[in-house]
Amino acid sequence: MQIDRYEVTRLLGQGAMGKVYLATDPKLDRQVAIKVLSTGRGDAEIRRRFRLEARAIAALKHPNIVELYDYCGEDAADLYLVMEYVPGLSLYHLVADRGPMSEATALCVGHELSLALEHAHTHQVVHRDIKPENILLSGGRLVLTDFGVVKAIAPNNPLKVRAVQSRTQVLGTPGFMAPEQFTGKNIDPRTDIFASGAVLYNLATGRLPFDGKSVEEIFSRLRKGVFVDPRDHTPTLSPAFCELIGKCLAHKPKDRFATAMDLRQQILDLLAVHGVNEVRQELVRYEKDPAAHGHEQRERSLDVLVRDLKVALKDRDDRMARAIIARLQVLAPASERMRDITGVGFDTQARPVFVSTRQESAGRLLAAMLFGVGLGAVAALLAVAVHAVPEAWLGALSRLYGLLQIF
Repeated sequence: MQIDRYEVTRLLGQGAMGKVYLATDPKLDRQVAIKVLSTGRGDAEIRRRFRLEARAIAALKHPNIVELYDYCGEDAADLYLVMEYVPGLSLYHLVADRGPMSEATALCVGHELSLALEHAHTHQVVHRDIKPENILLSGGRLVLTDFGVVKAIAPNNPLKVRAVQSRTQVLGTPGFMAPEQFTGKNIDPRTDIFASGAVLYNLATGRLPFDGKSVEEIFSRLRKGVFVDPRDHTPTLSPAFCELIGKCLAHKPKDRFATAMDLRQQILDLLAVHGVNEVRQELVRYEKDPAAHGHEQRERSLDVLVRDLKVALKDRDDRMARAIIARLQVLAPASERMRDITGVGFDTQARPVFVSTRQESAGRLLAAMLFGVGLGAVAALLAVAVHAVPEAWLGALSRLYGLLQIF
């Protein structure tokens, strides 16, 4: 099979309206991905949307957005887009094959996705179909694809749409669509932020926040604005991560993050808690070995929490200390490591409690004093072996030795 000059190798995937093939460009000797519209080619609206998709990808040049190489043209009999070939899997397939991601890995994905959305929104473009199937991961690079239902939100936009309507078609994927998408009104960047929250929820739990057996059931749950706490599916998720998801999924746009940049900044704050400095390197390690990487992340998170707990205890910040203890208890239940390093233990019901009582503090002080005295005695005895000392010193050392024997 051949499409124009491109030699088709195999089918990569397909959707309701088209198929995506892996092909070779003989002119430039490189692999490409070709999206071919297989239905609706005679529909003027579908052809218009295909043209807008080509313009959007061409205009939004960014490392986290798929690159466009070629376009058949608006009047061609067969409609196709030629794009860069990203050899990685979609987030949908990664979660399906490997299970839910760790919190830190999901946050890394959220960071890279926010970068792509920042760029698109700056150019007055809303994607409107953010979902795991449209996000690829390859060599630590996250790539946003499929701008088939993209919308311009301001007159000055790269899609060259003159009039930006306040009401549009109901487009998107149920389960990731914001409430306003079901009515076609008030679409703006916060619509993509809602979908980003749904993606994070899905990556960390393997579930959808607003799920249902039908579109009507999903919309009914959306209108109520109530979803299952992610920790009911994955108990190890942190309260801060769940709060971030909740803010993305707020029913009213004004209650969500105002911009993708605001969302990304919050994600960076949470990544710092996990000790993550290099987002792409984290994603590379996840791709190579998810299980080993998840274990490594857990140990690193514990180290960061223990460090922060020491600071909280030193500053006598009981509220912060107890919050960190509760988090440690989730990640490492009944861990003796906590007591040994931080002076924090557990009561009879396995609840984290402070064990640094005054009696224990006094006991440790006495032990430290005796240890110091013992060291002094040993040092003095060594000195006696080498040099003569006054009789008064020998008497004092004898009394100290007797005191140590009593204890």
